[in-house]
Amino acid sequence: MSEDDTDDRREYFRIKDRLAIEVRAISDEEFLQLENTIRYNPTQVIDKAYDMHFLKESISNDEKEKSQILSYLVMIDKKLDMLVDFLYKPKKDELFHTSYTEVEVSGNGIKFITDLVINSGDYIEIKVVIPRFPYPKITALSQVLRGEECLVKETMYCEVIARFIVINEEDRDLLINYIFVKDRERLRLKKELFSGQ
Repeated sequence: MSEDDTDDRREYFRIKDRLAIEVRAISDEEFLQLENTIRYNPTQVIDKAYDMHFLKESISNDEKEKSQILSYLVMIDKKLDMLVDFLYKPKKDELFHTSYTEVEVSGNGIKFITDLVINSGDYIEIKVVIPRFPYPKITALSQVLRGEECLVKETMYCEVIARFIVINEEDRDLLINYIFVKDRERLRLKKELFSGQ
């Protein structure tokens, strides 16, 4: 089996999950403006031990404040700020539509339901928050393969299937790693349920 076959399988392997996403429709011009920025700038996360060390060093010169606990509290504070941003309802004039919704995601694309009207062929900018520490927000430019109206609990929504056209490869690897971790958790839970009977 070649390495290309392995990469294809990684991209098309998908899971269903509930994730925080931000979506906005973009024009062809915006797509061209954002393309290189997204492709060549990975999501910045502090998750390595030496990064934590440098963060700790920059906080204060006081030995008491240089403790590992303080560094983690600063990180937690940043994550809480991010959660507050997600809980804040967007105003109508804001660019992104934020939701916490059921998605079907792979390394190659995403399927979700939104109350935005998005048509097949449209370009969208989508940000997906991976719910694992340090909670990176992965940004991708996508093309909508299908945007169809659907009825959910007597309310009209749009079911969107989009393919990632521009995504940083490090971000794609983060996403694929999360997908594999979630699938392993699902399989482990399934195994525990069946072994308990």
